[in-house]
Amino acid sequence: MATATANPRNRRNTAAALGFLLPNFLGFLLFTTFPVLFSLVMSFTNWSPKPTVDLRFVGLDNFVQLVHDRYFWFYFYNTAYFMLGIPLSIAGSLFLAVILSKPIRLGDWKVRAGLTLAFAAIGAATALTAWASGNRDAGLLLAVVFALGALGVLGGNVVFRTTFYLPHFTAGVALIILWMQLYNPHFGLINGFLERAFAFLHVGGELPTWLSSTKSLLGLLPLPDYFNNEGFGLGAREAIMFMGIWTGIGGNNMLLYLAGISNIPLELYEAADIDGAGKWAKFRHVTWPQLAPTTFFIVVMSTIGGLQGGFEQARVMTQGGPAGITTTLSYYIYTVAFEQLKLGYASAVAWVLFVIIFALTLLNWKYGNRHVNY
Repeated sequence: MATATANPRNRRNTAAALGFLLPNFLGFLLFTTFPVLFSLVMSFTNWSPKPTVDLRFVGLDNFVQLVHDRYFWFYFYNTAYFMLGIPLSIAGSLFLAVILSKPIRLGDWKVRAGLTLAFAAIGAATALTAWASGNRDAGLLLAVVFALGALGVLGGNVVFRTTFYLPHFTAGVALIILWMQLYNPHFGLINGFLERAFAFLHVGGELPTWLSSTKSLLGLLPLPDYFNNEGFGLGAREAIMFMGIWTGIGGNNMLLYLAGISNIPLELYEAADIDGAGKWAKFRHVTWPQLAPTTFFIVVMSTIGGLQGGFEQARVMTQGGPAGITTTLSYYIYTVAFEQLKLGYASAVAWVLFVIIFALTLLNWKYGNRHVNY
């Protein structure tokens, strides 16, 4: 009798659960599965919305054209170049997480109050001095730095964690526009700082023009002419890469490392203290091995994001220029599909990009996972 009563109840619960899942499932089928399969089919056609182009099956012609497409390889090189900043971003996130994982101990409230007043006084005096001398940008920056110092004394490392993560909530386009102003070669804060630094050090040199320059740190390599390398130096590629490194340090990777560090058993550090291990030895033999699963996950996701990314930066900051050196594969797919209206060829490029991402992810899982033991 109990079994007969339970079965209808289980069926009702199952039906209710499926009912809640149905909208999301239908949305996934309609907006994800169908477009993906449709693009796979269209990659074997000459699909184009142009009225003069009749839809027809072309077989592997799009993929053969892609292999011989020098722009595809040029933009693949750009994408790989931008990904060179990923290790620096991950290392910066780890360094920041290690620092912010430790509580700030500054004594009783009297010590904290004194340090807060000192930060406020020094910050106000420095900012006013810089402002009076005409360096308004430097004055504002110094005021913000000292204000954060005062808040950090009062609130501890929670304030710094929040401060470093807050820009993550800023809209991507707004952040990109801000960096465009920083990179302005005439009145940007970065070149203004470099100009004063060169003058102080009595060093002569041409200031980088950043977003309008085709120079590159790899400009001395014997690359093909159509890669448009002006020579060795700092150019648009480096500008976008530096922005990615800076904005990536205090984002989700920092939070993941903070979570990983908080889960490391304290007994391991206590055992290391008994063995006489220093800070570097504890990091090398305790912290870093325990963070292996977190690092593995971050590397995989960062690799996928690096291959898929670069569209917003190229679209807003440079429109893919100058001379195409900031065009990534994702931006190339956009231009081929929606500017050249070659949707069939764009589908082929997208699927080749998917195969590259899938292959690199498999390699990461096969070889990178060897050092993850738990």
